[in-house]
Amino acid sequence: MVIADEGRLEEEIFLTSFLWEEAKHVEFFRRWLDEVAQATGDLDGYLTASYRHLFLTELPQALGALKTDKSTEAQIRASVTYNMIIEGVLAETGYHGFRQSLESNGKLPGLLDGIRYTAKDESRHIRYGVYLLNRLINASPQGWEVMNQRMNELLGPALAVVSEFWEHYDDEHGPFGQRMTTYIDYASTQFDKRMRVLERDRGKSLAEIASAAVADLVEEEVALPVG
Repeated sequence: MVIADEGRLEEEIFLTSFLWEEAKHVEFFRRWLDEVAQATGDLDGYLTASYRHLFLTELPQALGALKTDKSTEAQIRASVTYNMIIEGVLAETGYHGFRQSLESNGKLPGLLDGIRYTAKDESRHIRYGVYLLNRLINASPQGWEVMNQRMNELLGPALAVVSEFWEHYDDEHGPFGQRMTTYIDYASTQFDKRMRVLERDRGKSLAEIASAAVADLVEEEVALPVG
């Protein structure tokens, strides 16, 4: 990984907190399913074909490849898959849908608070992913092309995760009064937003990338108020 020696410890500390926060997210949703929804059955039937493809094939393959391939290009493909697509497009779209549905209908205020806090954590995680990817892209002559190819490989399946969810609903009478186009548009916007940031920081120094990342994080956290 492209990390200056003086920043390695700080980055390892952040990644440790990253893992801890993800574990807390799992605990939060698992407790809600167990104690509130009492959903003790197998949830496998809710996984669509594109969801399975991304989460059960593309994600483990991209991350698993790092066990034997330490190249910058392999790291780029892994970061795009997890940080940009799984978190940056799908997770953010899911949390956006959660918030809109619960806020507009005045439902489940405890769950809504948990979603808001989780979304704040994810904002930091995704911002780190963009920061990491910017550094990796600038460290490889092929970095931009590798990133661009991987982003476009996964955009179609990511949007299909959203559209496949709606196959069983009448878009005029969707759950919580929501419409599929709202989520397709939001997911596309998140994808485009990440690409614009990567384009903006292409060829910049590490100091410039770090400064831009901090500014972006502050802006995003202000846009996600809790309560």
